[in-house]
Amino acid sequence: MEAILMSSAIDNHYIEGIRNTSIVIALKDDIRILKCMDSIDEDVEVVLALNGTPSHICDKIRDHPKRPVLTQNGEPGNLGAAYNAGIEAASKRYILLMDSDCLFGPGTIGKMASLATRYPVVKGQVTYGIAPGLVSKLIARIREFDEGDYVSALSPPLIYDRELSRKIGGHFSSLIHWCEDREFDFRMQMANIPVLYEGSATIHHDAQVGIQDLRSYWRYGIGEAIGQELGIFTTPLIPFLWRFCSDLRTVLECSFAKGALAGAYYCLTLLAFHSGTAWHKLRDPYNVKRRYPDTARKVRMLWSIPQHCTILTDKQKQKLMAHHKRAGVTFEPSMEYVKLLEQVKSELSKEKSASAEYGLVSNYG
Repeated sequence: MEAILMSSAIDNHYIEGIRNTSIVIALKDDIRILKCMDSIDEDVEVVLALNGTPSHICDKIRDHPKRPVLTQNGEPGNLGAAYNAGIEAASKRYILLMDSDCLFGPGTIGKMASLATRYPVVKGQVTYGIAPGLVSKLIARIREFDEGDYVSALSPPLIYDRELSRKIGGHFSSLIHWCEDREFDFRMQMANIPVLYEGSATIHHDAQVGIQDLRSYWRYGIGEAIGQELGIFTTPLIPFLWRFCSDLRTVLECSFAKGALAGAYYCLTLLAFHSGTAWHKLRDPYNVKRRYPDTARKVRMLWSIPQHCTILTDKQKQKLMAHHKRAGVTFEPSMEYVKLLEQVKSELSKEKSASAEYGLVSNYG
């Protein structure tokens, strides 16, 4: 009887989750969005935030069986603004963030939607495709390394309850363009809202090649520079010394974890990253500086936040929280979500054990 009740409860979470989930995808000119939508195996709302999307792709999207909701973002290259536009257009409670160059694994949407009814922010797992040639293999290795042995609110795949925005000062920053999920993750940490990780909820990232990957890191560097100038990221007190020490540590860790060649390639990504940071400071390619609020100022620290890892120290949290407070955003961290996370983890463990013992069908891996 207990097993039957448990199975019924799992089904109810699944039904509620699917009914209340919107998938939000920012799109510029990636035709792979059609395959991405093909991989959606649940009847959920799909919202595409168009970002300078060519008409021929728009036509194909409109003809797709998923019939996505389309919304426009007037700032090309601004992922934060695109996500915000998509979230505003979404009608459901749970927001599942996805990229156009990724495919959902079978059952992933159902798992994440089910879990969102029990805990307000859930992170899945990315697997990386490999194209022919050594470079693509190295890219996959360092992307796996960047995922790290820690749980974060980086997307995709990430699903969260849109009501959380009230506790963390909104959804995404519309100013930093790139690294928007990194800044989102920082605010989650400042509010003391940990992330529930579900490793069996997987998406598959399309294989990447060298120039494409380095361009991504260059853009991340631009986002980092904007974040530092706004004060929503920290700025190293002694920039060149800190960057050298931080990068050396990251490259060594990558080399030990993924091999010497991966570490060597990581040096190229860091060069692209810092080049992007310098380019923003010199040219402001997105003309964002004129839109900075009066509260924008650098938050300097001797030990800043590394590019590789998103985990904040207590001192970093305090510094960033003080800046946000000056900007009118306050955080009230408590143990509420920490306790809820442990409770949900315990329940999931029991359900998985029961599924194995009684042969029940579980929505969780």
